[in-house]
Amino acid sequence: MPAHARKIALEELLRQRRLAPVGPALRGERRRSPLSTGHTGLDTRLDGGLPRGQLSEAIGPASSGRTGLSLAIASRVTSTGGLAAWLDPLDRLDPASAAAAGIEFDRLLWLRGAPGAPRATADAARVLPTLIASGIFDLVVLDLAGVPAMELQRLPTSTWIRVQRALEGKDVALLLLATQHVAKSPQGVKLAFEAATARFEGTHPGRLLVSLRAAVRPGPLALRGEGIELPAVRPQR
Repeated sequence: MPAHARKIALEELLRQRRLAPVGPALRGERRRSPLSTGHTGLDTRLDGGLPRGQLSEAIGPASSGRTGLSLAIASRVTSTGGLAAWLDPLDRLDPASAAAAGIEFDRLLWLRGAPGAPRATADAARVLPTLIASGIFDLVVLDLAGVPAMELQRLPTSTWIRVQRALEGKDVALLLLATQHVAKSPQGVKLAFEAATARFEGTHPGRLLVSLRAAVRPGPLALRGEGIELPAVRPQR
């Protein structure tokens, strides 16, 4: 399907579903405030949470906590009447983990790519401004973790210019997940995760992941001092 046809199909899907926030999400005060991460210490470092109308990044190696934190934020959004969108070009999102985090799937628009598809990442980047411009989402997540570096480098610089323009004046918080810094944008916050500081309970092989330590970097500058310990997302029993 050509790129313009995919964009039209997405716009039609949004119209057909008549997706609209309900309850607290409609209150102007909420829409003007930062999007809380649900973690008091992290929100304090970030002056309230993820800034709306800006692109933020959660970067780090696999199993470092970047996806877990994103799921927790999406859970807070969907469980309080808001809408979240998850762009997933490599089809990495695990529904069981999302359910364990408390995400309400009827409030989540999950756009899945096909692993190995030659243009999955470019297609995701292309429809991203459409999701932002819809004005109905509190949170949009673009998961580029696991995408080869060469493929990310092939994304034109204009990609991030279009995204930044789409975000201007919008109430949505955009969060990009990646192994390393990707977006060419001076705005938003940067959350850097380190897998080596995971804390477990119990003995092998039944150990449970309890928390992960994350160094928080607002903007291009790193915060001095210790990182913040984030609780792990535990599966439901």
